[in-house]
Amino acid sequence: MTIERFSELSGLSPDTVRGQMNQGNLPIIKVGRRRLVNVALFTAECLQSEDWN
Repeated sequence: MTIERFSELSGLSPDTVRGQMNQGNLPIIKVGRRRLVNVALFTAECLQSEDWN
């Protein structure tokens, strides 16, 4: 997902999203020169970190 679209959906500014990507808090995937938020991996990581017991 593009940084701009993730920003719209999450309510975070594009600069905040970029910062979180640079810090390694948001998983990214590179497609050519573009860096995109890897939403599938982000979702999987969130589900794994939840206490479902």
